[in-house]
Amino acid sequence: MTVPTVDTRKVWLDETTLKVTKALMKFTEKELKGDSLTRAELNYSKLCTAYLYLLRVVEKHELLNEEDNPFQPETLH
Repeated sequence: MTVPTVDTRKVWLDETTLKVTKALMKFTEKELKGDSLTRAELNYSKLCTAYLYLLRVVEKHELLNEEDNPFQPETLH
């Protein structure tokens, strides 16, 4: 039986995507209730949006599929 492994880069990106998406949903809900975002929330939402955009660019150009990955796949326990 083969031991499953995972690319830790992909795991980290997926976890960050979840956190970013939750933050953007929270900000959207706040604005839909009629409340304004604070300067910090507005800046964070821009950062979150930039992250999602750059992740899409990476996926579109398959930059994580390169063979010269310096990180070894980790074993799942």
